[in-house]
Amino acid sequence: MSGERLWGWWTEWKLELLRDYLSAFTTASKSVSETTYLDLFAGTPGSRSRETREPLQSGAEIALEVDPPFTHLRLFELTRADELAADLGSRFPGRDLEVIQGDCNEELRAILAKGDLPPWAPTFAFIDPDGPDCWWSTLRTIAEFKQSTSKYKVELWMLFPHASMTRLLKKTGTLRPDFADRITRVFGTDDWQRIYKERVRGRIRPRAARFEYVNLMRWRVERILGYTYTHAYTVRTSRGPLYDMIFATDHSAGHRIMGDTYRKFAARFPQMAQEAKQRRSAQGVLFTVAPESAEYRHEPPLAPYGSPERRRT
Repeated sequence: MSGERLWGWWTEWKLELLRDYLSAFTTASKSVSETTYLDLFAGTPGSRSRETREPLQSGAEIALEVDPPFTHLRLFELTRADELAADLGSRFPGRDLEVIQGDCNEELRAILAKGDLPPWAPTFAFIDPDGPDCWWSTLRTIAEFKQSTSKYKVELWMLFPHASMTRLLKKTGTLRPDFADRITRVFGTDDWQRIYKERVRGRIRPRAARFEYVNLMRWRVERILGYTYTHAYTVRTSRGPLYDMIFATDHSAGHRIMGDTYRKFAARFPQMAQEAKQRRSAQGVLFTVAPESAEYRHEPPLAPYGSPERRRT
């Protein structure tokens, strides 16, 4: 397929973690007859490892191969949906698989309202944008999908792109209105501006600002969307943090399994970084790994930065 893309070792880590958790998800759901997988930024097959040039499976391919299998799969792809549908349809015939072309922020609600996805079925949403491209309204649509028929919401695992957000939020304090609107759409509120203004004033450091952005998203997912648990893990290289992976569930089993999965893959993270370093060195490319610990420990989110609740703590 055309449009081949190269990804770093941290993407391999993310996809291995996805494979591990999806297997646990469908196994834990064996008592019901149907399960659903949603992929909001599906991309297309053809990705390769930057270090080895070996093929990398997409999240959709992983979901299609997981055993026990998902019953229903809905993928959203902005530009090359026909190509993706043809490729996956030929390799996975007979599956209830639909590829929807368009912006998931605009298309998701109509797809969920069609009635062909059982709202009582255990459902997992993988949200893996390249930048700040998943709107809060989309997360709300996901959270509300099952509320009338099930006590459990759609589980979601999303990439939170604080590095690309930071590139938009220049420390000069001069912020383009369209950039500000884009970040507000991600959070569903302009409360993020309290963090940004303090960063511009030099009152909080970059690391603290990144924590506060992630914390704000987690707090809103729990308090506004009604999820019981969120987990976040920071993916970083020697150049600094790249993004956080935020998981949300209101099922105690999902909370426990993802906590165990994050811990297991946090232990694996330094090894993968070292392996990538060795592969790149063998190619004559300079590569260093992050010196910071990759340990994972779950902590509940704090009240948002600058809020009255936070000031009282």
